Amino acid sequence: MPTPKPALITNTKLDNEATKDVKIKQGRRVTYVFKITTHENLKIPYAISVNDAIQDEFKNKTKRMPKDGVIFVSNITPGARVSLFLNSDAHPRYRKEPVYTVTPLAHDVIVYVLEKKGKYSDEAIPIQSKNNNDTPAAMQNQQAYTATLTGDIWMKVSHKYLPGEIYALLPPETSPFVKEAVLQIYGGLGQPSLKIALPVTGGGEAKSIVVKFEDGKNPHENISHGYDLLKEGLTRVHPAGYAAIFSAAVEAGVLSISMSSAWRPMYGSISHRAGLGLDVNYIGSIHLNRQSLRVSGGVKNSNVSVKEKELLNTFEEAKEQQLSVKRNLVAAKHEAKTANGDAQKMIVARGKLKKEEESYASAELSRKEAEVAWNAERDKNEPDVVRKFRAALIRSKSIAQVFDPWFMDVDTHDKMAATPNMQISKNEETHAHHLHITVLDENIL
Repeated sequence: MPTPKPALITNTKLDNEATKDVKIKQGRRVTYVFKITTHENLKIPYAISVNDAIQDEFKNKTKRMPKDGVIFVSNITPGARVSLFLNSDAHPRYRKEPVYTVTPLAHDVIVYVLEKKGKYSDEAIPIQSKNNNDTPAAMQNQQAYTATLTGDIWMKVSHKYLPGEIYALLPPETSPFVKEAVLQIYGGLGQPSLKIALPVTGGGEAKSIVVKFEDGKNPHENISHGYDLLKEGLTRVHPAGYAAIFSAAVEAGVLSISMSSAWRPMYGSISHRAGLGLDVNYIGSIHLNRQSLRVSGGVKNSNVSVKEKELLNTFEEAKEQQLSVKRNLVAAKHEAKTANGDAQKMIVARGKLKKEEESYASAELSRKEAEVAWNAERDKNEPDVVRKFRAALIRSKSIAQVFDPWFMDVDTHDKMAATPNMQISKNEETHAHHLHITVLDENIL
């Protein structure tokens, strides 16, 4: 008879009686494996509930799903219910929609969750699957389940802000008329636009800011029922985002704004899906678009000049030249270092090193001059109102990130300046035709 595992059985002796075997229940483990098909690295906020009680480590905060999409829940008593709270619904104030509930009994449980594009009415309920002869031996002691993550489920786990919440979520310095405008969004707009009446000062004429909200294809293509831009799309965005944009418009003297994206379920980073992202594509008559910077041939708008395209090309050639010279410099340093003991080799190596150092200094100077020239031409053609609008957003305490066709600021609260959008990285390319803000809410992201 095989020796029992220590984790399952222990021996006790009382009053010199014979040894007795006492069985101890083994804690179960639940593993969630998410396969996100619409983004390669989507760190979804989550919290874990066991028997309808939030685990201690999640009581006042959320965690972010790791890159591999795997969440472990260990030491679960057999028969206990394990659930997840996801996305903005994982926020400690909300947690109204538990999803993917399972109850491990005799075996550990693994739940495979596949994100599916398209319109589906699937529930967030795992379906038990049967092990077969092809099941790996390591998984024979696990009960497998499958589930889906659809647009409908994304909407379910995205908190819908109600009018009674709004004022408490706005920064204290928000002006009264901006607060009232934001509140209208959550009270239910009758049309995809909003008129913000500005205070009349010094006997001046009455002015207002007109905000237009564009609907996107993404929600309509991926939500089977219940989606409406005004009732379900705009209201799933954190109100501090609207307040920051409206306040920036007031500061920059902008009288019309077009917003191209609010909450959406199945496209882009987690910020829009969690209701912390907003996009602006027009400020007044200015289209926030600089895609011509990387398009061969002429330019399509005044945001990019022909001269700027030429200067950018010169700058990138200078960068490549500097990298090439740097490689030669590294090789020369290595050669000089390994020439010890041979006087003639040392003389030659040191002479070569000096030459490469001079070449590198010259290449670095050329690169800096080319960068200055490109920056100056880009800045010359940037509308002043765009510059003021961005600056106001970056100063906002409610905003964590600002990306636009001119500059990228990945953390508006650090001491690092925004960097030019060169449309090299995927994130830069994505924001070559609109301005994006990410609202700061550490309880979600």
